[in-house]
Amino acid sequence: MDIDASTDQDSAVVQYASLEIGGRFVNPFAGWRDKTLLDFVWWLATRKSGNGLSSGELELERNLPLAKPYFELLDTLTGDQHPRRLRQTQSHATVDEYVEYPAIADLNKGNTITATWFGQSTCFVQLEGLNILTDPIFKQRTVFSWLGPERLRPTPCQLADLPHPDIVLVSHNHFDHLDIDVVRDLGNTVTWYVPLGLRDWFVRRGVYKVVEMDWWQECEHVVEDRSFKIISTPTQHWSGRNGFDSNCSLWSSFLVKGANLSVFHCGDTGYCPAFSEVGRKYGPVSLAILPIGSYEPRWYMCHQHINPEDAVLIHRDLGARNSIGVHWGTFMMSDEHYMAPPRDLLQACVKHGLEDSEFIAPKLGKTMLYRAK
Repeated sequence: MDIDASTDQDSAVVQYASLEIGGRFVNPFAGWRDKTLLDFVWWLATRKSGNGLSSGELELERNLPLAKPYFELLDTLTGDQHPRRLRQTQSHATVDEYVEYPAIADLNKGNTITATWFGQSTCFVQLEGLNILTDPIFKQRTVFSWLGPERLRPTPCQLADLPHPDIVLVSHNHFDHLDIDVVRDLGNTVTWYVPLGLRDWFVRRGVYKVVEMDWWQECEHVVEDRSFKIISTPTQHWSGRNGFDSNCSLWSSFLVKGANLSVFHCGDTGYCPAFSEVGRKYGPVSLAILPIGSYEPRWYMCHQHINPEDAVLIHRDLGARNSIGVHWGTFMMSDEHYMAPPRDLLQACVKHGLEDSEFIAPKLGKTMLYRAK
């Protein structure tokens, strides 16, 4: 791996460079506003309760159905660097979920992307044979087994059921984006790409195969005879896992470029002008993974979490051919109805003239397939 800071010093990149003051990172965007303790208390005192959730499981099962990942496809598209898993034949119900997909034998690994969403911002992505895991969390609660918001629906499968990742992209260190259990399970068997200031957290846990990246920094990742470019790009957010480490590490999005295709992993963000610069420098993007949940009330959330219409704007900023909406229907940490994100996304897509399949909110566990045009 060779890390190379971009030498392109145009005004936009300089303007949207990461900024550290007094040992803590700050957002360089004019639209950012730090939240105070008073803001937080006022939100708690005035927030809506329930998120539209009923006490029955049947409604959740109907509105948030689970699909089985297309394991046969995932195994086939995994590079030769990983041994094939021995699996039982998938059930007819699972096969029926993917009946409209082309025959696996007809797919060219070098022109194919798969993306399988497991809740929050956790996706298993395959890009031209590179296995990517994003912002991993598979546990039932965000912090410990007894602490933190609880999943609305169980994960469609566990990490051990998937082909082994080559790399893991971590956008920031919040509990719902970085699960210590996954870090322990994968350890040094993968390469972790993380924002500035976060590598020491991994090292203290015995994980050293960690590449720390600044915004606009590029890194080459080689798997067998194939080379991929990992690019850290700006977002508008914050970091911290307790009350004492706020903003001691940076927050980032990541773009992974192969020979023919590219994938953008956003993580959490408020809307900011940096996305148009990412699109200008690196677009068009083949597939963008964008958050569409945790956005109400807007007065409190807008600086740190986009809403579905903001996500559509980022989709357009990036020149994305396709996008999937994540970070919803998993852990309720905001005030919107739990089914509002896909509804609001559909309305935003219609408003901005997107085609039906261009930007979707996927089913939990369903393996989405994209090919180079």
